[in-house]
Amino acid sequence: MRWGIVVFLFMGMVINFADKMVAGYAAVPIMKEFNLSYTQWGLVSSSFFWLFMVAGIFGSALADRIGTKMMLTIMLIGWSVIQSGAFLLTGLYSLIIMRVALGAFEGPYSPTSNNHVSKWFPPERLSFAVSIVNAGGVVGSLILAPLLVLGIQEMGWRPTFGVLGAISAIWVILWIWLGKDKPVSLDAGTTGVKTMPKLKWSEIYPVLLSRPFLMICLILFSTYWVLVWTQSFLPAYLLKVVHLTPMEMGYFSSVLGASYVVLTMVIAWCSDRLFQKHKSLRKARVMVAGIGAALSGILFYSITLTNNPIYILIAMILANAMVSSVFVLWVPIATSLLPERKGLILGVGTGCAQFAGVVGPLVTGIVVQIAGTNEALGFNYSILFMGSLLLCSGLVFSLFCKPDLHMRKIVHHSEELSIG
Repeated sequence: MRWGIVVFLFMGMVINFADKMVAGYAAVPIMKEFNLSYTQWGLVSSSFFWLFMVAGIFGSALADRIGTKMMLTIMLIGWSVIQSGAFLLTGLYSLIIMRVALGAFEGPYSPTSNNHVSKWFPPERLSFAVSIVNAGGVVGSLILAPLLVLGIQEMGWRPTFGVLGAISAIWVILWIWLGKDKPVSLDAGTTGVKTMPKLKWSEIYPVLLSRPFLMICLILFSTYWVLVWTQSFLPAYLLKVVHLTPMEMGYFSSVLGASYVVLTMVIAWCSDRLFQKHKSLRKARVMVAGIGAALSGILFYSITLTNNPIYILIAMILANAMVSSVFVLWVPIATSLLPERKGLILGVGTGCAQFAGVVGPLVTGIVVQIAGTNEALGFNYSILFMGSLLLCSGLVFSLFCKPDLHMRKIVHHSEELSIG
């Protein structure tokens, strides 16, 4: 049953990211229809994350109380209704309202799905399972790109949004019928989903302010910046800088996604093997994620030196695989710091990451527009900034994130209190 749960969560992630990315693929026709500038489009892209971050924190914490299955059901119903509202859009402000609402309902999905899958897999196998669920994001945002682009070209962007809303409705029906909140063995002796351990805020906030968790928030912010740039500006970059046709752009995105999702799962599998061997979060999770982020920053630097689409594709495959692995490897680190409230700590970490979604599109849109008619220069500046974030955060994370040491200190302190 647990692999069936993974398939459900994977498909939910596909829908989640297709909903995000379809606006990026429709950017040119939407901007033309509503006469939007790059700065205004950056505002539209940013608006998706205005409530995304807050909803991610509170929604995932709420899932600890009402159950992750119920929370996932509520979210997917919201996606279906909101995406179907594309036919009612009349201009910039209604587009912003729609994206804000969609962001609010999609914000809790990643931490809630990670929380849900953590109920079904032990720590030494968790990274690989999470990598499969997260792979749905790549499928929804990149691998399905040709279908999304074809839908926009043949039907128009509004019907394409509506089709995604209908798919969400189908997922909800099947999930209510077949989905389960947790394994049967964990249900024995319980009468409901409210089995969350009682913790005082005084026990929670030291974990949220600990060095390991702050380092997690730093690297998540940097890597999420890349994710948001890919969602909002990769299509325009490929069309206007690399000079691909719309269908070539779709195939480029599809190959990019299919390739780096496989590499991400390989990295996650290797990390799980390292953890089984060393039982060390630092060796198996931290160093793999941190060094990978730094290397991906260097690869993004190199992209600005050429317009060769083959090199750009290869560099982006490698860079995005290492960036994507961060979203997998931080989950076992964070849940080990606060196992009693997995939903809360995953929500806070995701919320910190999603802050990049608020400022990233605005900064990128302004940078590209400042370059004036030289759009290639503007996009290259945005890529250089992105690479710098990755390089710096990856190095800092590798040097200063030591979750094993932090956990040993907590255990030692608890033993002292019990003896006292």
